[in-house]
Amino acid sequence: MNAEQTPAVLLSTMQFSVRWGDMDALAHINNTLYLRYFEESRVSWADRIGMPLRHDGEGMILAKACVTFKRPVGYPAHVKVDLLAGPIGRSSFTLLNTLTVEGENVASATGECVTVWYDYVAQKSMPLPPRLRAILEGTINSMEA
Repeated sequence: MNAEQTPAVLLSTMQFSVRWGDMDALAHINNTLYLRYFEESRVSWADRIGMPLRHDGEGMILAKACVTFKRPVGYPAHVKVDLLAGPIGRSSFTLLNTLTVEGENVASATGECVTVWYDYVAQKSMPLPPRLRAILEGTINSMEA
């Protein structure tokens, strides 16, 4: 984050228990599971604010997803996933994730998901709805929405 950017707004926090089956042959959470944890936080948040993911009419669509792995997470563990609002554009916004193991002070992984407000019928992007923009900017508290 550079000096011109505003601090990210915390949108939600979720906790997950690492399951035995989440591990791979290297005895840590399989790389694909981080995207699942981030997806679950994003979908749960969208439902909670009254903007569920859908494919008829208008809604959110994922344009980009990436994970930065910082340290392995094994079993057993409880992890916390924070979902934060990042940069906001006309029709797109970035959702940032931080995954931290309970009891640790440093992130084990971070994620970035670029999301577009999309007209599924016309198959094109649309301007963000004012309420969604207000939530992402922090003028409406997403934790209470």
